[in-house]
Amino acid sequence: MKGKMEQRADPRRILKIPWIYRFFQEVIGGDALRRRFINEYVRARKGDKVVDIGCGPAQYLLWLPSVEYIGIDTDETYINAARKKYGGRGVFLVGSSETLFDDHRFLNADTVICSGVLHHLDDEEVVRLLKFAHKILKTGGRLVSIDSCWVRNQGILAKWIMSKDRGGNIRTEEHYRELAERVFPSVKTTINLTPMRIPTTCVIMECAK
Repeated sequence: MKGKMEQRADPRRILKIPWIYRFFQEVIGGDALRRRFINEYVRARKGDKVVDIGCGPAQYLLWLPSVEYIGIDTDETYINAARKKYGGRGVFLVGSSETLFDDHRFLNADTVICSGVLHHLDDEEVVRLLKFAHKILKTGGRLVSIDSCWVRNQGILAKWIMSKDRGGNIRTEEHYRELAERVFPSVKTTINLTPMRIPTTCVIMECAK
């Protein structure tokens, strides 16, 4: 009973409302970070097949070119919001990499985006997600992820803010890379120290098949 009461009282639950989540991300500078992530790291080209795991309300479609887009998320509210705003630009499915593992629509992807997802999963769940991404990517395709990351000499305020994140599995750069290398033959990590409007640190992984 106590756990359920604490869950209801958690103010972070308000971020499950799509328009509030989008507004919050804009206020803290998340949109600028996402735009940079798409332009500098994802680098999708017109006509590419892009699978977005944990797509939320599918904000990345704001900056992606005309691609064959499939977004999946376990939150039906987010998916409904994505369908309402971007229904003509992609396919939006309720589910996870596990429940949709055998769905043939994902196969031969050029790029898999995984933004702010891995730090919500435990190690075994991360590896299963990475195996799904590896399965659906064409040879030469890439998984590109971005997640909160612990680093040495991190500021006290950044540590405190990140400790309040809805994801309970923030890792070090080395830990993220070790998990990815269990599945992908080529893994590159980059620490993004450019702050948003709030202090935070992210790691970007580029995993090539």
